[in-house]
Amino acid sequence: MVEFNDYMQMLKHKLYDVEINIKNFIIIVRFAMEVVEITELKGHAQKDLLIRLVRTIIVEAPITDDKEKLMLDMIDNDVLGNTVDLVVDASKGNLNINNVVEIATGCCTLL
Repeated sequence: MVEFNDYMQMLKHKLYDVEINIKNFIIIVRFAMEVVEITELKGHAQKDLLIRLVRTIIVEAPITDDKEKLMLDMIDNDVLGNTVDLVVDASKGNLNINNVVEIATGCCTLL
């Protein structure tokens, strides 16, 4: 059975050359999502593991307290959770982005 520490090691391996900072926050999330995707977990359990992994990476990183606080605030204020939900919705085709583009294009050609 794979445990949290095993997933942490997988994530750390993926992040080997990535500096842990605010600019790379979404890259950290991306790699965490890739790690979580290989688990047998589904739904909220996957999301909870992802948040726990990202939080641990941030807390363990050799960064200033201000940068750590900012990234942890993003997690605590559900920016990370909402981002994950957005990516999941996009992967399931639940976003109507193309429809919005078609409507906007049609609207502009009327002018």
